[in-house]
Amino acid sequence: MFTGCRDIDKLIAGKTAILFYGEAGIGKTTMLLTIASNVCKEIYPCIYISTEDTLHYERVARDPSRFENVFFEEIWEFEDLVEYVAKVLAFTPYKVLFIDSINSLYRLVAHKEEAISTYGFILGLIWRRTLDLEGYWFASAQVRAGYREEDEEIVASGMPILEYWFDPIFYMTYSDGERVVKVVKPKSSIERRYIVTEEGIEWIS
Repeated sequence: MFTGCRDIDKLIAGKTAILFYGEAGIGKTTMLLTIASNVCKEIYPCIYISTEDTLHYERVARDPSRFENVFFEEIWEFEDLVEYVAKVLAFTPYKVLFIDSINSLYRLVAHKEEAISTYGFILGLIWRRTLDLEGYWFASAQVRAGYREEDEEIVASGMPILEYWFDPIFYMTYSDGERVVKVVKPKSSIERRYIVTEEGIEWIS
């Protein structure tokens, strides 16, 4: 069991890189922590890299036994992420990797020369390492507002690169006032509703 939702878990099974993206407060971190608590009891070692804040420590402290096989790391600079991937992950025999979020640090340096090529390089390095280890890589991604044909569209920052490396991709958003997960890649009509609780993600449809 990954997320606890059978239809979504079927899409995840056997894949290498899995992405959840959505606006702030939609429950991306809770989703990754839910997966970690479900998966890392049986598949480990697990590494959870946070690039945003330390809020996850409060959640982990509520029931640390659920995360006893998870090693938590904090990385605040894009250059430090590149170094960690090249010098630590490349030589660490992990089975499950979480990065929350995968694009927050890239957003800060996207304007710099060679940033996009460096970003693509580390994504490829992580993907290859995870594949070689026969593991799983789960990531969240922040979004920005874009515009297409005068209609507002919510897309993840650096989405073209993310689409290349991640499959499946899930969009977490609101629909009729409820939180919902939509399948973006592969294209699917599957939508599942959920709520965010202190225990994690709870599915309601």
